[in-house]
Amino acid sequence: MNKKIKRLLLGSTITSYLIHILMNIYFLTICIKYKNQDEFTNHLENGGSVVLVASHQHALACIKGIKKFLKYNVAGIVSKSLDGDIMTNVGELNGYIGIRGSSSRGGKQAMELMIQHLTNKNHIGAVAPDGPKGPLGIVKPGSIRIAQKSGALIFPCSAIAESAWHVNSWDKSQIPKPFSKVTIVFSKKISADSIKTDKDFENKRVELQNSLAKYIKT
Repeated sequence: MNKKIKRLLLGSTITSYLIHILMNIYFLTICIKYKNQDEFTNHLENGGSVVLVASHQHALACIKGIKKFLKYNVAGIVSKSLDGDIMTNVGELNGYIGIRGSSSRGGKQAMELMIQHLTNKNHIGAVAPDGPKGPLGIVKPGSIRIAQKSGALIFPCSAIAESAWHVNSWDKSQIPKPFSKVTIVFSKKISADSIKTDKDFENKRVELQNSLAKYIKT
């Protein structure tokens, strides 16, 4: 099939609605629990904003789990790709705000828009720091820079499924099995305020990477 035709079909409103409906039927079968969310929600309720960082591997379950917090204007950076077109349409139907761009295409503009988004009180910006093409678990510097420039706190987030399939892809994407339980784990907050040097920046990047690595299937 011609790539342009395929893009039009997959990116169409009708197709997006169908995926949205099927996804939400599937989500009804998943039981979500939360761990360590108090620090996260307290910061938002007190007027703070958050860079919510999750591995690309956990993206599907996080879409379900983070819907609980849509009142905080959740925006996500989505790649300018065919998959990104679909994710943006479906995400917006679910109440998320799509910001297009990635480390390989349109990244600078996406970062600026995300920083602008997070300068508002009680806002969340969701980032998959090892996307869009990996390597799995390797945190790129964008999420740290967004936190630096916006003043938002970083909260690492992971989705732990008790039973799941893993796709044969670079990220070993996790698909929780229907009627399984998923725990959304919020790890210790990370502040970028203390970054003064390149070494400080790298230390924060490694801290974030290690926090996420505990829950990534390799």
